[in-house]
Formats: sequence, structure tokens, C-alpha cells
Amino acid sequence: MEPPRTCLLLLITYLGILANVDGFRNVALGKPASMNAYRNRNPPSAAVDGNATTFIHPPGSLVDPISWWEVDLLDTYYIVSVSITNRECCDNRLRNFTIDLISDDLSASPTTRLCHFYPGTVRKSVTEIIACDDVLTARKVRVSMEDRPLDFSEVSIKGLHACGGLQFTLNPGIRRLDTALRQLIVDSTATCAVRCRVEIDCDAFQTLTSALGVTCQLLVGQNGNTVTDNTWKYYSFIV
Repeated sequence: MEPPRTCLLLLITYLGILANVDGFRNVALGKPASMNAYRNRNPPSAAVDGNATTFIHPPGSLVDPISWWEVDLLDTYYIVSVSITNRECCDNRLRNFTIDLISDDLSASPTTRLCHFYPGTVRKSVTEIIACDDVLTARKVRVSMEDRPLDFSEVSIKGLHACGGLQFTLNPGIRRLDTALRQLIVDSTATCAVRCRVEIDCDAFQTLTSALGVTCQLLVGQNGNTVTDNTWKYYSFIV
């Protein structure tokens, strides 16, 4: 079984020309945004309206120890970069902020992973293009800053549609015994899934997590000799 060609080609393009982020569209434009607190005339949506003259702004006083703004992308994307444009008025407000990615599982406890911590100050009217530290997928992107109110003009997110998520299903308590197409050490299960989708012959994968990282075995076909083994996690491609 072969992954959908369109999704596969997009992934190969993504992994091959990651540095050329301008080739990807802004997946945040016009999407629903929210903020922990804001002035009515400066709503969260101002940061994704495509207009750098509008801006978000918190209330007159600090409401919470951490100020945050986030956008819901309404689907799962591989996040290539996050661009933040500071307001034209202020040279020292936007600094030492964190960009987090929130999974497409929007249950009571969705998974939140670090995209990048930006140490330093974004000067007025300057746009900083920030690449995530790893290849990650997300449904929501959040910008947060401690001990200071958060305000800026615009956020642009370059992303690649994840083609319906990772499209693998977990088969608990099973380990395949057949020879792996490829074995490598990666940082996460999500990265292993990406590698499987890039390999034209990969139909499943399994992972073993240790202190050294995640052992990722790419497998051919969805049938093979299996044993019960709760230390490994086996994922098969959804047909």
C-alpha cells in the first residue's frame, strides 16, 4: 500500500526545501484567534487580519502572570516558521517570548510542545521569522510572555497541510519481528511518522523510547510476524 501521492510529494518538498519558507502559504490568515485578556478595540483577530497597521493589545494592567495569544488553524499542519511583526510604536515590549504548538487533540489535556523560545527584543515595525526547533505538527499556535503584557501587530504562520493528520493508528502491545526497511534514532514518534510517509515503501513503523531518543523502525507492508511487547509501539498506515 502506498501513501496518497499528493501528500507524499508535499512532504518531500517540505523536507527538501525547508530553508525556502516563502514557498508556503500563511495558514493563520483570517483564522480564529484568542487571548487571555484584551482591549475591545484591539481584539486577538487583529494579529491575523493581514494588516500590519492593526494590533492586539491587553487591558490597561497585567491580568495574569503569563500573557498569551493563540490562533486555531482549524486543521493539522506541519509548522515551518512563525513570523511576528512588532508594532510601529514600541521598541522594548516584545521580548523573551515563547512559541508553543498545541496538538489537534483538543480534549481537556491537549499536547503542547515547544516550537521555539525567542531570547531578545523585536524592535518596532520589525518582522522576525522564527523556525521551529523541530519538525512538528499542530492545530493551534500560541505566543506567550511572562510578567509583561503581550502586544504586537501581526503573526504569519508558514505551514504544510498534514493531509488529515499523521494517518497512522496505534496497535497497542504489538511488535513486528520482520526486518526493518530502515532503522534510525529520532526525537519523537511524530518525526518517525514523517519519515515513514516520505519513504515510498513504508506502510507501518514502530518505536522504542529510551534515554537516548526514539528508535524508529520503518516497515514494509502491514502484515508480518508479531509478538506481544509493551515496550514498543507499533503504528500502521490507515487505509
